[in-house]
Amino acid sequence: MGTVLSALAARRTLAVVILALTLAGTTNGFAATLGTGAGNLGAGNAAVGSCQASGAPAATYTVAYDAELGGYAVAAVTVTGLDTSCAGKTISLTLTGARSDSLGAAGGTVPAGGGSLTLAPGSTVAAGGVTGVSVAISG
Repeated sequence: MGTVLSALAARRTLAVVILALTLAGTTNGFAATLGTGAGNLGAGNAAVGSCQASGAPAATYTVAYDAELGGYAVAAVTVTGLDTSCAGKTISLTLTGARSDSLGAAGGTVPAGGGSLTLAPGSTVAAGGVTGVSVAISG
């Protein structure tokens, strides 16, 4: 009886090992299909060129009283320090809260000559909840 149990345990262990190796190979196969490059970014490892060669853009926002909200809301976000080589590319920004959650977003096109761009959030965002602004340039 002990020999039979031992044989069944060995088969079960072998089946678990084969299943684990199959799943690991499948996971790597799916990840390998995601691309990276200058125009897009997925999961993976690759050097990605940037149009922003001299420093990072900075974002500041202004507030205005919102009667519906009963407090101050973000009125506009100004992104400065945009390089000329980013002209015509899409810019996206996200206003984030304390848990890095998205509170609101805006988007536009980097103007010719770079410089700065002012965008209005697409929804009412309470200014007191904003802890950060994330900026992405793509295209």
